[in-house]
Amino acid sequence: MHNPPTHTAKTELQLLVRGLVYAPGDASYESEAAAFNLATRHTPDLVLAAVNADDVVAAVKWASARNMSISVQSTGHGTANAITDGLLISTRYMLELSIDPEEQTAHVGAGVRWRDVLHAAAPYGLTGLHGSTTDVGVIGYTPGGGLPLMGRKYGFASDHVLAFDLVAPDGELRRVDAVSEPRLFSLLRGGKGNFGIVTAMELSLFPAGQLYAGGIFYDGAHAKDVLAS
Repeated sequence: MHNPPTHTAKTELQLLVRGLVYAPGDASYESEAAAFNLATRHTPDLVLAAVNADDVVAAVKWASARNMSISVQSTGHGTANAITDGLLISTRYMLELSIDPEEQTAHVGAGVRWRDVLHAAAPYGLTGLHGSTTDVGVIGYTPGGGLPLMGRKYGFASDHVLAFDLVAPDGELRRVDAVSEPRLFSLLRGGKGNFGIVTAMELSLFPAGQLYAGGIFYDGAHAKDVLAS
């Protein structure tokens, strides 16, 4: 099936979703498509600023019916190559976040950054397995494995994911966990592959306690003694 002209495609998709759709030339197109590293410039045919999982479902079904390529980003920290065509689904506005202090878990939307989880969990004496910066997205970081600051004690962040809400390539929203779909669940925890679009995730939190952190630096002249100790 041939893709419709950009202005027609934008109108078609906008009628199906709550989030806003942007095309080249629109005032906010550049900012909505932008990656964290501005040295990489994305130029997709359309950008959807999704606000919920229903938007992602509708967009995937719509693009698939037109053989249009689909890309996805949240904070844009994981950019490797420029996106030059197709539909870019931005999940940065999917900010649902809840903490269950009894179960010590967090439910996070695809646009939530680690700093938001830490601020929400801290009043309960809990924390998450974030990396060296809390400015990255939880869902962009975790399915790739995620080596946290407390990794020596708890291992990879992906080991502590309990469930994924995933829009599969067929456009269906699925709840993926160790019971419902064990193979796909295993692949999502560290595979970082193109298995679908994760719209939300449930993960374990851990007691914060007292944390001590910092850097220790030695003069080069002491390298022999430091490395031998």
